[in-house]
Amino acid sequence: MKPLGLLFLAALLSSLATEGRTSSYTGSQPCQGCHETAFSDWQESHHYQAMLPATDETVLGNFDDAVFEYGGLQHRFFRRDGKFFVFTDNAKGQMQEFEINFTFGFQPLQQYLVGFPDGRYQALSIVWDSRPEGEGGQRWYHLYPEEAPDQEAVDHEDLLHWTGSFQNWNGRCAACHSTELKKNYSLDEDEYTTTWAEINVGCEACHGPASAHLDWANGDRASSDPGFSTPIPGKGEWVPDGDKPTLKSQDGGNAHGQAGVCAACHSRRFELDEHHAGKPFDDLFQLRLLEEDLYYADGQVLDEVYVYGSFLQSKMSRAGVACTNCHQPHSVKLLTEGNGLCAQCHQPAVFDQPSHHHHPQDSEGAACVNCHMPSTIYMGVDERRDHSFRVPEPQLTLDLGIPNACNRCHQDQDATWASEAVENWYPDSEIRADFAYTLAAAHQGQQTVLPNLVKLANDPARSDILRATAMLEAGHFPSNETVALIQVQLNSPDPLMRAAAVRSMEWLPIAQRYTSLQPLISDPSKSVRMEVAVQLASLSPNQISANGRDELVTLKNEYLETLKLNADMPETLLNLGSYLAQAGNPEEAEQAYRQALKQSPGFVPAMVNLADLYRAAGLEDAALSTLQKALEAEPDSATTQHALGLLYIRQRNMNLALAHLQKAAELDSGNVRYAYVYGVALYDLGQKEQAIQVLERALETHPGSPELISALRAYYQQLGETEKLQRLGTAPPH
Repeated sequence: MKPLGLLFLAALLSSLATEGRTSSYTGSQPCQGCHETAFSDWQESHHYQAMLPATDETVLGNFDDAVFEYGGLQHRFFRRDGKFFVFTDNAKGQMQEFEINFTFGFQPLQQYLVGFPDGRYQALSIVWDSRPEGEGGQRWYHLYPEEAPDQEAVDHEDLLHWTGSFQNWNGRCAACHSTELKKNYSLDEDEYTTTWAEINVGCEACHGPASAHLDWANGDRASSDPGFSTPIPGKGEWVPDGDKPTLKSQDGGNAHGQAGVCAACHSRRFELDEHHAGKPFDDLFQLRLLEEDLYYADGQVLDEVYVYGSFLQSKMSRAGVACTNCHQPHSVKLLTEGNGLCAQCHQPAVFDQPSHHHHPQDSEGAACVNCHMPSTIYMGVDERRDHSFRVPEPQLTLDLGIPNACNRCHQDQDATWASEAVENWYPDSEIRADFAYTLAAAHQGQQTVLPNLVKLANDPARSDILRATAMLEAGHFPSNETVALIQVQLNSPDPLMRAAAVRSMEWLPIAQRYTSLQPLISDPSKSVRMEVAVQLASLSPNQISANGRDELVTLKNEYLETLKLNADMPETLLNLGSYLAQAGNPEEAEQAYRQALKQSPGFVPAMVNLADLYRAAGLEDAALSTLQKALEAEPDSATTQHALGLLYIRQRNMNLALAHLQKAAELDSGNVRYAYVYGVALYDLGQKEQAIQVLERALETHPGSPELISALRAYYQQLGETEKLQRLGTAPPH
């Protein structure tokens, strides 16, 4: 393939640029005149402190020639001429002096940003623990401690080094730490000219641009409209619900509208557009679902998900609870401390009693949040509470290995003890997160779980995010039952569900996909339209009418414009490369992957996709060289090991092929395909007994897997294993 150069790729994206919006942002200062209390509260908030210039007033860390040792190097923090500096390793591994330009947050830790000539701001991975000394704070520490299990020191060649793409402020952090951010990334120059209306999270970040409101407030009353695009909904009115011990919402207070405003930053999501205060969440972002790498099977937080995905699972969300029912909107502090916060709606005579919580009154165990909002520590010291408001279920720990709130406190006891205690206290209770068994089975690739996934996806009593997750998981099990579910949920009123249904269709023939998705090309939700664009990438214009071609071009342009927004991220260029490859443009796809690797040289997914592109073009040597580089960058990548195994099979180097296929199956035992391919390769090479052992073990983990059952049936027949063949039974229909 002949590389076309960055200019082509830049032109592909830049040609789709839309006319910029006229800014009418004024900054927060003018708001003080009429909203003095709110303004004062805001100045004490984490929003105000989200990002500020580095000054004596804002910098909390010790810059008095403090030295921190990490990775065999001495990193020094010091002052000079009223400025703040760090002496640390640069992108080449050489020690260099850098000026600190901005603070980033303040409690319980503070990070520091360093500016570069190309417009980048990078976040140092050595951060200041701003907690009191008595709590272990007032110290420098590294976000990736080398003394942690399975963690080596992050050096300049690591993807997570502070100078790399994954620690870049402009693309990773800025949109949520500043107001009216314009990233302004140039792909062909690989530079930023980032701008903002306000350096931190100001009033207009939530309420929208204020100029029209200021005109109205200053006497321009030609219109009764007060001029704000985003008035934040109130808490709603909460009233008694008969003789029930919990209040109910009288009017709902548009809780979901308010949560959507907060979720713009307090969620794990993919950006679809620059943040426009007041636009629907799903037009701006694609929310991550309850996926295996982010949540446990019962929906508890695993990775950092920033609240919204957890909150959507809760009964409180469905009942109409808004963020401001618990949090003061401007200081962002809790409305009150302790159990009194929950007692606003939950009668303390029923719930704040030993008969309910079974702990001494006013003890840690009697605190509502410790049972119903267990906390997880991120970034070393940042304790964040799960907002799904679930009940402790230690039985799930015994059955599925999921953590529970009881043993988070009672670490000297085991889950059996905790489960028996809960059973004694509540003998008539049932597992509320029963869906955890379904999602856990889906994660393991158990084909027999499909009916339960269908039932879960169609259950209106469940949260929308859980139903959408079940829809997405069902797509991993191709069948007529799955097709029927997809057809139903493509018409769901919920954009989360529609998007999940679209994502579940990649295994269907492209003509069938187009027939089903054609009505959604103009879906009102951008999050849905972008999923449709991906699914129709390989559609040939010759397969559809002229009118269909026009609307497809419009959709394609919108999708590419969306990717342009985040073209500074290697993950986005990976998606672009995949899209272009499916669309039949391998040269452009190659350039996208190469640009991703320029931004992040050790980014293994781009290497693997690039190698597959070479394979498809018959360039086996280039594919091998690329995969070898990927393996050097990440030796424990199951994907790379598997791809190398397949490549060596094509080259008939079976010894090397088996070694890599075995490694892939061991590294990712949850991937049924890896076990299947390894087992088949063993059998074909005459290692039949070992092959059957591999496939049988895999079937224990993935019961009902059609490909495992099919292989074992064939091998049992060949070997005359009649008894095993009878026990195997009949495979589920494809």
